[in-house]
Amino acid sequence: MSARSGVGPCAGLRVVEVVVGTSELGLDLAGAVPGMIFADLGAEVVRVVGTSPTAIDADVTWGRAWHRDKRTVATDDAGEVRALLDDADAVLVYGPEELVEQRGLGFHDLSRRNPRLVYARCRPSRTSAGDTADFGLLVEARAGFCSQLAGHRPGPIFVDARASGSGASFLLTTSVLALLRRRATSGTGGWAETSLYDGMLATLGCMIGRSERAAPEIEGYWQSGSTFPNFLYRCADDQLIQVWFGGKGMYAKLIDVLGDEPSTEGYYHDQMTGQLNARALRWRAPFALQPRDMWIQRLRAAGVACEPVLSPGEALSDPHLAETGLALTRTEGGHRDVLLAAPIAVEPLPAPAGTSPSAAGVSPPPDGPAAGGPVAGPSGGLLAGVRVVDFSAFVAGPLAAQVLADLGADVIKVEPPEGEAMRAAAYAVAACQRGKRSIAIDIGAPEARPVVEALLGWADVVVHNFRVGVAERLRIDAATVAHLNPDVVHCHASAFGPTGPRAKQPGNDALMQALTGLERAVGGEGNNPVALTWIPLDMSGGWVAAIGILAGLYARATTGRGQRVDTSLLGAGLLLQSGAFLRDGALVRGPALDGRQTGYGPGYRLYEAADGAWFALVVPDEAGWSRLRALPGAGELPAAYAPLRGGADGRDALARQAEAVLEQAFATAPGAEWVSRLRAAGLLAEPVEPMDRDVFRRRILDDPVNRQLGRVASYQVTNWGHFEQIGPLPRCGPAGAGSGPALMLPGIGEHSVGVLTELGMSPSEIDALLAGKVVRQL
Repeated sequence: MSARSGVGPCAGLRVVEVVVGTSELGLDLAGAVPGMIFADLGAEVVRVVGTSPTAIDADVTWGRAWHRDKRTVATDDAGEVRALLDDADAVLVYGPEELVEQRGLGFHDLSRRNPRLVYARCRPSRTSAGDTADFGLLVEARAGFCSQLAGHRPGPIFVDARASGSGASFLLTTSVLALLRRRATSGTGGWAETSLYDGMLATLGCMIGRSERAAPEIEGYWQSGSTFPNFLYRCADDQLIQVWFGGKGMYAKLIDVLGDEPSTEGYYHDQMTGQLNARALRWRAPFALQPRDMWIQRLRAAGVACEPVLSPGEALSDPHLAETGLALTRTEGGHRDVLLAAPIAVEPLPAPAGTSPSAAGVSPPPDGPAAGGPVAGPSGGLLAGVRVVDFSAFVAGPLAAQVLADLGADVIKVEPPEGEAMRAAAYAVAACQRGKRSIAIDIGAPEARPVVEALLGWADVVVHNFRVGVAERLRIDAATVAHLNPDVVHCHASAFGPTGPRAKQPGNDALMQALTGLERAVGGEGNNPVALTWIPLDMSGGWVAAIGILAGLYARATTGRGQRVDTSLLGAGLLLQSGAFLRDGALVRGPALDGRQTGYGPGYRLYEAADGAWFALVVPDEAGWSRLRALPGAGELPAAYAPLRGGADGRDALARQAEAVLEQAFATAPGAEWVSRLRAAGLLAEPVEPMDRDVFRRRILDDPVNRQLGRVASYQVTNWGHFEQIGPLPRCGPAGAGSGPALMLPGIGEHSVGVLTELGMSPSEIDALLAGKVVRQL
């Protein structure tokens, strides 16, 4: 799905990454994946680094995948960096204030030299507790994220989910594309800023909320977390399989295949009464009787979705990835590497009949005039005036549309009269439907077709996540929509992509956690996998789809042509593990979590103190290692700097020796005392406070800095009263006129009549649709 070589929606753009005074390990995906995505979408990407790399990154191999199509410039001369930016279109800047703003690399200094520059800044994380350095482990430790998942031992764990790094990468990429699209219509640049802390929040929308009077089961989820079983089973050959039956009829089919008692009341009743959990436990026995391949064959033949549980990077050998362009092949030093491509495909829709592609390409952009002020709109956001029709359901598609709403677009949610399937899971609705208007309509009914076609003609963006083939049957596929509205950006956020041998297979968060290696990564070396309960891959799928749509809107604004966008949940999930790759057929993962789920090695992990308290420690360089050796009890630490396990030239053995020394030393005093000693020695340490879900969410929602920066949204919801959640996270400027995105959760069909009226339907036509129950008005 990669464009490369100057071909794609971002062809002609020059994007510069300025990475100063930071660590590739610490920034994780945030410091590299935005540039990788831009390169895959056709931009020229230059990566500027210092002449002295951070020492802890020496054995981190992720850059081979992330920087594969970038040109690297090593310099410590701020003037040389500024000169590189004089003709850049966009810049992504990382690092502490003294190495950025004080060296003339801040937005105001650079924009004076290049007014068209789009500037995105990843700042050190700031909350009311203070600033945290750009290391994902430290950010997540201070926030309490390390206490939010039960591991294989008591106490907090290193949650190897790439939460802060992936979320920050999504925020940076969406912001830059939205600013570039506005620049195409206004001629001026702009700025955006985020942090690893914001990135962590971007992945937790289905986890954090608080309501005044929601039903006990809804508020209970936000307060205590999910009790939903994982449906992960060990088979006769000791291999693990992940099962999912959320699709229509799958529950009954699975029960039948396993020979269990039929369900008289159905899936949702069994879930609410606890019978589902009881079934999940007793299903362990039948799965243990046959090998995994046999179960996969039987379940798929019966129409039940399932996937093998793999390690990070293993899926790159699946032929489906090569056929669909998700797997790239590169050669380096005589080695053959297989790497992940950015999971986004953007290409022009067919030109309208009677015009040539070249003629269509020079017509005025439909987003507005080629010059002049920014497009005005009711919200004043970067996408003010952009109209979106959201036919999607569940999480990934709806979240993509919500991101567009957060950026100022007018989004109409199209759902069936009974409401979309995820209405039963209120937390998902809260996380993915904010700021939209709802029209409830049976889009398959013949009487609804004029309404559907009116919506398609009204839209700048159409998004859906139906299984491959369904959109064609409903006549909202790219070809049909292009015939009705050739200027549209059409996005299909599928499970496995629109083509290839697995295109029509179902997928969801749990299945992709298994297939992409996330469950094994979080479980740690030699352990059973651990599933994340806050659907992080669905959330990633939504952000990736939003990135694709924004790339399509940028291409439309610069070429005047409608665009087709394809993304996949599989690709979004693999993106979280994209630092892993295959070299000559062997898996190269980089740092990996240990069996005790503490971290990557002595210089990047959690430690337990004498009083049972835990803290995170990061030792990024040799100087810090020397200071650490000088502390009481740490004198036996090897003199050679060995911060991570798995290093070459004997460093793995030294790292393991160092861990044993430090574990013994830290067991001699309380955690608070050790954190104080470490900080006094100039080392990076953060205490990990044990906190349940309720304390964790209150720390986020009640933090005054979070409220000041807009990280928390508060508004009234009809059935819940006062409601609070993670708010719109993109922070961009200069701001347009208006008060920002609409803060509301739409009821089923709450805006049906209003939308139909805007589309030009007469009162009698609307009444007929309501009377025939084709349309529902709340």
